[in-house]
Amino acid sequence: MKLVTMNCKADLMLQQIVLLLCYSYMIPRSSSFSTNVQQFPRQINNNGGHVVLPFVVPLSSRRSDSNLFRPLSRPLGNVRQTSLNSQVLPSMAATDVNIARVEEEERKLLSLIQLYKDSNASSKKPSSSSFVSLIEKWLAYPYPERAEAILDKMEELYTPSGRIYEKIINAWAFRAIEGINEINSEWVKSSLTEEEVGVAAAAATDDVDQGLMMMEEDERIKKMNRIREEAIQCSSKATQLLNRMEQLHREIGDDFRPALSTYTSVINAIARSSQKDETSLASQRDMIERIRAKRDEIYKQYEQQRIPIRSVEDVLSTSIYIQNLANADQILSKLKLDEEQQSPVPNRFNFNIIINALAQTGEIWAAQAAEDILDVMISEFQKGKFQLAPNLETFNGCMNAWAHCCSTEQHEDDAAFRVEGILDKLTMLRGMSSKNGTLSNLAPDTVTYNTIIKAYANRSDTKRAESILERLVSLYQKTGEERLRPDLISYSTVLNAYAKAAALDANASKKSEEILMKMISMQKEMLNEGDDRIVNNWCFNTVLNAYAAQGAGARASSLLSLMETMGESDEMLKPDTYSYNTVLKALANSNEKGSVERARQILEKMERRHANGDISVKPDAITYNTVILAYGNNGGIGAGNEAKDIVERMQNRFIQGDLECKPTSSTYTSLIKAFNWETDSIHHAEEVLLSLKSYPDSETTPLVSPDTPIYNAVLNCWAKNGSRGAVQRAEEILSEMKKEYHENGNDQVKPNCRTYTTIIDILAKSGEKEAPQRSLEILDEMETQYEAGDMDSKPNVFTYTAAINCFARSKDKNKAVQAVNILERMEEQYRKGNDSARPNVIAYNSVLNACAYTANEADAAETAFKIACLVFDEVRTSCHVQPTHVSSILFVEPHTFHYSFLPSYIILTLSFPFTLSLLFKNR
Repeated sequence: MKLVTMNCKADLMLQQIVLLLCYSYMIPRSSSFSTNVQQFPRQINNNGGHVVLPFVVPLSSRRSDSNLFRPLSRPLGNVRQTSLNSQVLPSMAATDVNIARVEEEERKLLSLIQLYKDSNASSKKPSSSSFVSLIEKWLAYPYPERAEAILDKMEELYTPSGRIYEKIINAWAFRAIEGINEINSEWVKSSLTEEEVGVAAAAATDDVDQGLMMMEEDERIKKMNRIREEAIQCSSKATQLLNRMEQLHREIGDDFRPALSTYTSVINAIARSSQKDETSLASQRDMIERIRAKRDEIYKQYEQQRIPIRSVEDVLSTSIYIQNLANADQILSKLKLDEEQQSPVPNRFNFNIIINALAQTGEIWAAQAAEDILDVMISEFQKGKFQLAPNLETFNGCMNAWAHCCSTEQHEDDAAFRVEGILDKLTMLRGMSSKNGTLSNLAPDTVTYNTIIKAYANRSDTKRAESILERLVSLYQKTGEERLRPDLISYSTVLNAYAKAAALDANASKKSEEILMKMISMQKEMLNEGDDRIVNNWCFNTVLNAYAAQGAGARASSLLSLMETMGESDEMLKPDTYSYNTVLKALANSNEKGSVERARQILEKMERRHANGDISVKPDAITYNTVILAYGNNGGIGAGNEAKDIVERMQNRFIQGDLECKPTSSTYTSLIKAFNWETDSIHHAEEVLLSLKSYPDSETTPLVSPDTPIYNAVLNCWAKNGSRGAVQRAEEILSEMKKEYHENGNDQVKPNCRTYTTIIDILAKSGEKEAPQRSLEILDEMETQYEAGDMDSKPNVFTYTAAINCFARSKDKNKAVQAVNILERMEEQYRKGNDSARPNVIAYNSVLNACAYTANEADAAETAFKIACLVFDEVRTSCHVQPTHVSSILFVEPHTFHYSFLPSYIILTLSFPFTLSLLFKNR
């Protein structure tokens, strides 16, 4: 007796619902936590005809740097604060109705906890998901204090995930920061110019008006002090919970290792919420240093010991670290020396030189040293040493040091926040006086804000970079002071940040063009007034790069036309070769109709204009390679021959003496790709490969020798064609590459991850009996080489997915078990630090595919079904992948189910209303 399936498309949705109901009923939520995927078959048992499965915490969520909290609104203040590199949680309006609902849910949960404690019956134990759901609802308002109270209750019954701690820590930290933002906003609104103060004083003609002004000022100060106290308490709460998490990390393991961004949030909250007196600043520095020390102990982040700088003598001794710079002699020669001792004089001029020199390194230790020098100067100034009073150059130099750290490989997560923190110090020092002078004239300028913009732009925080620019524009419009006038750097830095973010942010290119149009409009007014320009062709090229990253060929072409029109009257806006190449890149990456034809027309236009004497648009190798790539990506029938003609034109230009048009490996890789559109693609690909090989009896030497990308392109051609003999030819190419690499020492033909992955893909499509085992052998080889330090052989998610597909397409009756074992290997690689091996939804779907088409034998089908249940549960509860319609279809695939599941199916069908409610409760 078999489960009757419905083949009609109209009944597919009903079939999926019924089977998902079966799944929902047959998988009770157990209180136990993590399970190992490799042990799935051993952990699957029958109990009274129902499948009993352990509760699975998504393996993908066990990494310490995932699933961070991103609050969207705050009860403190009006500033909308967001966190970086984090997952967005749905925002909730903090209405009385919504809060009452969550409070009712909380009361029910607390009642269940008490009932469980009184009865001690495991069946009455609240599920871990009920705690997590309630915590996330409180955080979405956000009320971290309520969320932490639920966390405390959860700890009594379960071991919460480290990510829950991080969400609450970040919520406390961002509430503290928002409080400080409100204070700053209030300070900006209340700050008056001297002229405005005079007008207000003149208006207050009697004692009553003056008294009211004083009362309003007192209330404002009390309000700001109250908010600051709340911010300090929030940062303290974040620190305390961070300490708890660090303790759990020491006791339990890496799941509780705080992410670097979590440390950043806490440090930034402390730095910005402390009182500004000297005692509080000293306490703040000590606390931040302790947190950083713990962080560095966990991550072992710094290779170089931090320079101890606590006194003037320590500052002068830092000159020995400058000697390693390329222009060290030039820097040291600028220092003013004592005439008698011939040693650097301790004054502001010398200290600024040292700070600016440290900023050049782009190293974290140097940025920290620069800020320590600033702190020493502030301390000495307060003691009465006016010659060490920091000026604006001092502050800008320190900010620049941290901004450079945001763009280096030694990037520190909180570097951008440190830049803005130095601005807070500058604001605090305004009006500070000592025995010998005052710093009341110390005020930020355009360079100051440009440095902050650069810091956030370097770490791809486009929104924060733009908000700083808007702040600068607002200050300039309000004050009219020239020192705060936004310049070309101000706008172009934000423009460049959006362009770099375009690959990940769909709206970034549109936003970058909006900024460009705004700059063009502003420049028309500025040039009429004789001011400096803020737009040039580099600005246009930046936006074109954004469109190129997204493959928006039509938008890029339209912007190029505008550039050509404006360039006729303004030489600084005229497009050059780089401009045209960028548009060609956008067209090559585009799926839009006619993109290949437009690319060909642009190439012909460049050739024609260059032939007429315009050297600014001379085609080069990049130009030709990009057009050839356009044919490879979207050429259609006949693309191979068209691309071949362009290669021949390129070769002829090089032979005639144009060295900038020399063909490269990319030329022939794209040509082979273009031949994939032809019916006899393999013949053409092998012909290209043969033409590039050098033979002793040959009269000519090829312009390019075959390398790894070219071999990979040929392998890809075999994979797409699926011809008989593909496996044998793939093995021949791999042997040829290994021989050339190992015996002749030719690094250019070393097999890499793409090579091995393509070969596994060929094996999967071949249907050969030995293909699955061979794929495992290749995986073993890659993992061994990678663990030995060969980064070129590092397997990625595509490699493992191809191996899973080998089993999914085979006739192995244990294919489901083999597939899930490969999935576990992926997870193990990811936990070891191979980020590229993190399973995605395609990998999970491939395992479900293996389960769906397992042979319809009792044992094998039942095991496949149980594995499918576990894998589908993993997908639907994962925080980093979302199931697709393919996931659902594969899960309800009739081949997966066996007649032994029919009793459950009948029971669920008869009790449909109850089961429906159970389904939505579980989901």
